[in-house]
Amino acid sequence: MENKDWRFGVVANITEYHIGEDGNVYRGTKPFTPGTKVYLGGKAWDGESDSIGVIGRNRFGRIVVEWIPVNCLENIRAQRIFKPSILKIISYEEIAEGWEWWGRTSSDRRATKEFAEDLKNVLSVT
Repeated sequence: MENKDWRFGVVANITEYHIGEDGNVYRGTKPFTPGTKVYLGGKAWDGESDSIGVIGRNRFGRIVVEWIPVNCLENIRAQRIFKPSILKIISYEEIAEGWEWWGRTSSDRRATKEFAEDLKNVLSVT
């Protein structure tokens, strides 16, 4: 049976190592281990900020919403989101926090691909 509840989104993985503001090298981020898949709240990012809102499974196995530095992201890509637990949080964030997420239309698909490419370009410059 096919799952009919889905939407387009942008996902990424947490980098293995990153340099913090203090100049020290850190493994992963405070809430996420390296390689963790996170769902990016792209419409909540203005393109200039150094952090972005994400949804992901933290170090303790709980799904959380966090703001992390964009330079801690790698393997950024557009994808369909099917996980019911993630879709539930996305719906909550849209209603309670005013985050805008993508839907299921072809224009949303194009928008997610463009956003992923734009974010990759921003990260390649830094």
